[in-house]
Amino acid sequence: MGLFSRTPRPVPAPATEPVTPTDAATGTGRVSLTKGSRITLTKAGADRPQIQASNGWTAKGKDYDLKALVRYHDGHVVYVGAANADEVLVTPEGAVRHSGDARGPGELETVTITWHPDVAAVALSSYSALENGFGSFRRYGVHVDVVNGDQVIGLAAEDSSARWNQYTLCFGEVLLNPDETFTVVNLELYSHKNSEHRIGYVDGVVTMDAGPRGQRKA
Repeated sequence: MGLFSRTPRPVPAPATEPVTPTDAATGTGRVSLTKGSRITLTKAGADRPQIQASNGWTAKGKDYDLKALVRYHDGHVVYVGAANADEVLVTPEGAVRHSGDARGPGELETVTITWHPDVAAVALSSYSALENGFGSFRRYGVHVDVVNGDQVIGLAAEDSSARWNQYTLCFGEVLLNPDETFTVVNLELYSHKNSEHRIGYVDGVVTMDAGPRGQRKA
C-alpha cells in the first residue's frame, strides 16, 4: 500500500444515482443511507448479535483498505486493520475482527462486529492505496455494505465535491446500543488534502486526521 508521495492529477466524477434517505428504522432488505442518516438494525442472533461490514468498489484493478476504529466506554481506542504495522486484526476481547488484507480481483476486506458491553462504537473508514492513482472514491464507486442477516445497509461515496487527493473516507459509525442492537450512521467524512493521518475520536466524536500517520506494514 502506498503511504507517501503522490503526484496530483485531478479526475472528474460522473453522476450517480441518489441514495435513499432514512432516519431510524428496522426491517429486512436493502437500505441506502444518505449522509447524516441512521438506521437501527434488528437482532440477527439470539445470543451475541453480530454484523459484517465489507468494503467494495465498481472499478477494476483498484485496491482499498478497510479499517475500523474501535471506541470503548472507558475512552480508549483500538485501530483494527491490515495495512499498518500498528493495527491489529482483532481486538483483545474479540468483538471486532478484520478478515485480513485482500488484493486479488473480486476479493473484499470485511470487518465483523460482535456486540460487546465494553465497546461503545466502531468507525468504518477506507484508505485509497497508492496503486489506485488519483481517482476519487466516488469515481470508482467505493462503498461499504453493512450486513445483518437479511438486512443490508449501503454507505456510498456520494459527495461530488470530494477531491482526488483526499485519501481516507470515513463512511460511518456503528453504535453498539445497550439493548444489543446496532445503529449505523452515515458520516461520509473525507481527510484533508494529501493527509496520511487516520481518523480519531475527539471527545467521543469521529474526527478526520486526528489519528496517527499511516505506517508501512511490518
